[in-house]
Amino acid sequence: MANIHIGKGDIIWSYIGSFFKVAANIILLPVVLKLLTDDELGIWYVFGSVSQIVVLLDFGFAATVARNIAYAWCGVDSLKKDTIAEIQENQETNFEYFKLVLQTCKVIYTVIAGIALLFLLTAGLSYINSLDPSSIVAWIIYSLGVALNMRYCYYTSFLLGVGAVAENNKAAIITKLVQIVVAIILLYAGYGVLGVSIAYLLSGIALRLSSKLYFDNYEKIKVHLSEIKTKTSWAEVKNTFKIIWHNASKDGLVTLANYLNTQANTLICSSVLGLATTGSYGLSVQLSAIAASIAGIPFSSTLPKLQEKAVKRDNQGGQKLFSGTMILFMVSFIIITGFVILLLPVIKWLKPTLTIDVWLLLAVFFLALINQVYHYCASLISTFNTLPYTKAFIISSVVAVLLSYLLTKYTGIGIWGLVLAPLIVAFSYNVWKWPLYVLNLYDVSLSTFIKSGFSFSKTVLSEVVTKLKLKKIEQE
Repeated sequence: MANIHIGKGDIIWSYIGSFFKVAANIILLPVVLKLLTDDELGIWYVFGSVSQIVVLLDFGFAATVARNIAYAWCGVDSLKKDTIAEIQENQETNFEYFKLVLQTCKVIYTVIAGIALLFLLTAGLSYINSLDPSSIVAWIIYSLGVALNMRYCYYTSFLLGVGAVAENNKAAIITKLVQIVVAIILLYAGYGVLGVSIAYLLSGIALRLSSKLYFDNYEKIKVHLSEIKTKTSWAEVKNTFKIIWHNASKDGLVTLANYLNTQANTLICSSVLGLATTGSYGLSVQLSAIAASIAGIPFSSTLPKLQEKAVKRDNQGGQKLFSGTMILFMVSFIIITGFVILLLPVIKWLKPTLTIDVWLLLAVFFLALINQVYHYCASLISTFNTLPYTKAFIISSVVAVLLSYLLTKYTGIGIWGLVLAPLIVAFSYNVWKWPLYVLNLYDVSLSTFIKSGFSFSKTVLSEVVTKLKLKKIEQE
């Protein structure tokens, strides 16, 4: 019960789940490019960027919740601010304390969703109205979808925290299927941005229903929780919140830094260079995000296991697992980048008026690669319940945004300023600092880390190939 089990099935479901997440974009992208005007495409990307502002209200709770749920599931009887409580070998889950952590998180996300909806329907509505008054109704519906997703996104953290990776991805598949089907139907019916907004709202409802079902049934969690008759007091919830908030506030600053590194540039682009250019830049960022999402599956799937390794002080096992996932990420990302370049003529055929600079696209992808590498290092460090990178992330992000604005607005390089600025800032510190921190944390050299990573990757790939061959033999 106290162990987190990440098997091949979880990895496979992670790929399937990520495929559907990407498929939602890949399948919808041609339809969106074909049926939306350049300005409508730009406003849709602005929708996404403005909505990401309210994601900042999560303020790091998603990552912190998943981490603390994992600690509670592994058997700790109390949460600590900067360390991990000691546990006995094979210690069982304390479901009374587990329930307290769950209830605290539900209260937190109810408040966050309410604040998010208020912001979207006031400041957000005003901003969208200044850009395109005809999109007001679509924005209201989209805002409801965002709030609904935020209200129930704690189920994603719950599922990942207990190691239910396969179940989390099954819920994601259901969610994306709903979004894809509804969006395509409404886009061809002529509803434009309103149609994709309705699809997003309905996908949020699907996420809530499916995630709750999977979580309740995983390892009979609902049954175990129903056996706890002790009522949780408000004082207990308040005290647990204070502990969670200690690192959530730091994770929140990291979330803010991530926003500034990505979405803020889209807003700069829309205000300085116009909606049509924003559509082109937004597409490049979207494609790089898709590549990072697919390539990052091994890491995201094994993160609960890395958290368990941290709880059990198994640094050797953690180092092998992390190095392997990093090698798989980098190799996969490079391969996916090549495929995207080959698909550019198809995108151009779908949207002849859309201008895509190949070199700019490659620069955006390179930026996404290095950002993901040091963010994965930061995520690994956080499994030890310490976040030394917070200040560096927020300072570098603020500097990058300011530099992006200055280069885009006051020099002749235009859209290139949105890529060069964050690259310059990243290489000045974060790119080398946090990978080096991880090497020191595990007390290994870079060469040993790389060798270990390739060895682990080979073993994993070999096992997958062997399993596929056995299945083929069985079928014959």
